[in-house]
Amino acid sequence: MKQVKTFLSGCGFLSKAVCSTILICSKQIFDGGFLCIAGGYFVQIVQFVLLTFIWKALEKTNALPSNVSLGQLMTYTLMSTVLHQELNIISPATSSLWEGSVIGRFLRPVSIEASFISETIGRFWIPNFLFLGIPLLLFAPVLSVSPLPASLSLGFLSLISLVLAVTIGFAVDLLFASLAMNLKNGCFAALAVREAVYSLLSGEMIPFSLFPEKLGTLFSLLPLGSVAHGPLTIYTGTAIFPTKVLALQLFWAVVLWILAIYVFEKSKERMISFGG
Repeated sequence: MKQVKTFLSGCGFLSKAVCSTILICSKQIFDGGFLCIAGGYFVQIVQFVLLTFIWKALEKTNALPSNVSLGQLMTYTLMSTVLHQELNIISPATSSLWEGSVIGRFLRPVSIEASFISETIGRFWIPNFLFLGIPLLLFAPVLSVSPLPASLSLGFLSLISLVLAVTIGFAVDLLFASLAMNLKNGCFAALAVREAVYSLLSGEMIPFSLFPEKLGTLFSLLPLGSVAHGPLTIYTGTAIFPTKVLALQLFWAVVLWILAIYVFEKSKERMISFGG
């Protein structure tokens, strides 16, 4: 009984610490002024509008594939923009190495992985949803874009898929942080490599349905394909077998987290041995 109480009190402390970190980080986003983050939001809105114009132009020339409609494509692009931070997770794991602040995270009363996750939610997810997601969802009908899922059941399944996608995203982020540790001063090189492969292989910007059939199928089976392609295709109703998509996501989530924990632990040993 004493062990159970100790475990429950430990969980309560952990949840309180995580919530406090999220709250603090969500307030720090405006430390440099609103204009510091407004530029990024503006670029994402412009990108969304331009993509909708491109999809409409393709539809007028009958260049869209038969397995996806214009409405589904527009909703796909809308939700990929709204959920950009959740589908393309970049935690402070890599940047903290360059700043030298990573060592302080080892002294916190929570695990370093929980610290990175908490900061990501507070610093990126909450402000992005409040100041980009909500306005974009309200503005979308003006461009004849529906923000609703294909059906209520698919909306529920896409929520489960999004949770699995986030799980995979954090595992991938830890792997890239481990790469940065091994590159020593190559943190920005790791970020550049990540950005290059993420945009193409995750399906966040360009749906795999617009790729050649075999290439799109191959990308959808890769780990990054389960990050954006998975939840967005289920949400828009373009996934033929949603349960298979969820099963593939679960597989990659388990495999990548096992790999990420192992590699990250080895990389921490290397960083500390070099005095990082």
